[in-house]
Amino acid sequence: MRTTIALLLFILGHTSLLAQMKPVSFETPSEIVWAGVDRPGDLFVVLISGEVQKFNKEGKKLGSHTFKKPPRIFDPLDGTQSFYFLAGSNTYGNLSSDLIDVSEKTLDPSFAVSPTLVCPALHELWILDSTDLSLGKTKAHATVISFENALQAISKNKPDFVMMREYQNYLFLLDRNNGIHMFNGLGKHIKTIAETGLRYFSFLGEELYFMKGNQVVLTDLYTNERRMLPIPAAANFILLTDDRLFAVDTKKVSIFDFKP
Repeated sequence: MRTTIALLLFILGHTSLLAQMKPVSFETPSEIVWAGVDRPGDLFVVLISGEVQKFNKEGKKLGSHTFKKPPRIFDPLDGTQSFYFLAGSNTYGNLSSDLIDVSEKTLDPSFAVSPTLVCPALHELWILDSTDLSLGKTKAHATVISFENALQAISKNKPDFVMMREYQNYLFLLDRNNGIHMFNGLGKHIKTIAETGLRYFSFLGEELYFMKGNQVVLTDLYTNERRMLPIPAAANFILLTDDRLFAVDTKKVSIFDFKP
């Protein structure tokens, strides 16, 4: 009898474990061109159609908003609002947490001749001008430019700037041909994480991470120590939170339990 009970408990325990490990999956109506997570751990995906969709960690859709084209920069921020920048029209603004309310501002043309990337700082903006390869930051609630710094010296190869984000008072600029450049709050170059061919990066605590081959590479921002995690499913983007791993493929999202 005891043997039978022990066997049943063993089977039930392993069945429960397998149930926990089974991912939640869903598909999107068109190709996903970018994905990210906000501070509370919700997932945002940007579709090639211009639609932005938001999901919680269980895969439930929480809202959507459609732009005429995909934002060049989309930052989910802290969960109360997200930031977007539309290249071409040089407009930027915020989306409410449910993606219903939208603010829109036009970037002052005196800030940059060709503003390729624009991302938020606290009440301010970081602006990358591709005409003269300069990095600028605003002040006085984005009414004037505080400073501009040249970027030519930081890239060994011809730069291809594709993503920019502020984190823990540092700015991170992804140059697909040279790596991830890190700057302080005054726009001074600190270091470059020399990984080429990347399409995105994100953060988990004090670690910056990105995909490389079939692994996720996590790098400590302050000690440069690295650790690797295997990728559990086909993906173009892997996003990590304190309890979830989002594997975002071309039109499919799989959500796994995760412990850092």
